[in-house]
Amino acid sequence: MQNTLNIRSIVEQELQQKGYNLSRFSQVSGMNRGTLSLILNGNPSKLPSIPQMDKIAEALGYEQGWLYELYLEECFDREVPHWRRLKNFLYRCIQLDKEELIDKALHRLMEDCSQTAAVFDAAEEWYEEGYRQVLLPFYRYVTVNEKYRHAERLAISHYRIFRLSQSENFENNLRAAITFEPYRHELPVGFRLDGLLKLINVYYNQHMWEKAEFFADELRELSSYVYENRLHISNDIEDEKGLKTERHLVVYYGQGYLMKGNALFLQERYNEALKYIQKYEDLSWFEGLYEDGKKEVNKLSSFARANFLAINLLSGNKESLSEYLELLRNDVNEMLPGLLFVIDAANKYDFAIDCIIEEFLGEVVKMEQDLQTKNGYYQSDMSMERYISLYKKLAIYFFKEHSYNKAIDNIIKCISLSVRANSKKDLISCVSLFELYRRYATDFQLEKYHQFMKEVLRIEEAYISKIIDSSNG
Repeated sequence: MQNTLNIRSIVEQELQQKGYNLSRFSQVSGMNRGTLSLILNGNPSKLPSIPQMDKIAEALGYEQGWLYELYLEECFDREVPHWRRLKNFLYRCIQLDKEELIDKALHRLMEDCSQTAAVFDAAEEWYEEGYRQVLLPFYRYVTVNEKYRHAERLAISHYRIFRLSQSENFENNLRAAITFEPYRHELPVGFRLDGLLKLINVYYNQHMWEKAEFFADELRELSSYVYENRLHISNDIEDEKGLKTERHLVVYYGQGYLMKGNALFLQERYNEALKYIQKYEDLSWFEGLYEDGKKEVNKLSSFARANFLAINLLSGNKESLSEYLELLRNDVNEMLPGLLFVIDAANKYDFAIDCIIEEFLGEVVKMEQDLQTKNGYYQSDMSMERYISLYKKLAIYFFKEHSYNKAIDNIIKCISLSVRANSKKDLISCVSLFELYRRYATDFQLEKYHQFMKEVLRIEEAYISKIIDSSNG
């Protein structure tokens, strides 16, 4: 027996219950009477457009999106839907946050791989309008259905997924980076510059120094090529034709040297790091800076000075501490990374910095609160990584100073962030530290620790259960 539960029968039932005839409902809904007749009396009946569906819903007192589930089924049950109709449906679902329906529609569309280009074009159009996370299933659809391994839209889709997948979960970020990596060479040059910069940050946060260095080298090479090529061709580095980037070109050039130097610096390869600092400490020669570019050059110059002083400090030159602290006081953006280096130096060379911690820590913690969104998520994985590092280094410092209560408080903060970031290496080191000094913990601190360990166990059990379910499926 044919299923009678469809849009036509439900609307007819609603009209009957509310006492509307066709003429009256035409007036109430603002729809043409002839159009309504085709929808309700046609043989076969005409499937309404999405704007018509919304008018019908509003006239009958329902929310926008009423009967969209049935609409999707009828789209595919009647015939392979025309892309224009399906695109309008998907766009309205995006506007109404109907992610489950989007997933269902794209799953049904898997049967027709000829729409891959259309799906990609629509996703890019909506990306330009400002939509973000909701577009992930569209780009995933393209990666599954694109036939050509070297197609630009395949590379862009992987790039979009990589960028949209970034979160405060370090392991997820790493998986997304590894998946994106092989496709970067097929990207338009602007996207590739942005992608390389983000890849460096992901590997840098994971302390995967060789990978961070490798992509920093690639970023330096590509940005230098783009700079020289555009100067040679147009003699105008600010000619944006053919180059679409999120930042000024000087950022990519400078960041290539900055991140290369930082990776070497954090491996204590100080002499090598100094060579790269010299490459970005003064980029005023860069053509086409204008106002935005000059601001970026000034930032890079400040980073260079700060990193030079930090290397001196970590090389045992305590005399540079006062100048370094003055720099931190005058540059709020350097305060957190700078405090990390000061604590490193104190731990390495055994000098007291209690007064420095007291001066800077309050402002740094306030910055941490400001970095979190209204939902409690950090605005970048880089900021979360730095705060994990801060609390761990503070704990080590206070343990060495025999300030056990302060040390354990910082270990607990570090554990909390490590759990949120799913950073197992940080969690292991923090738990090891806690267990080493467990005998100094108060009852309150022990209770907090036990709560976090229960949360870790819950997460691991859920992960194991997911693996078992997927293997059985």
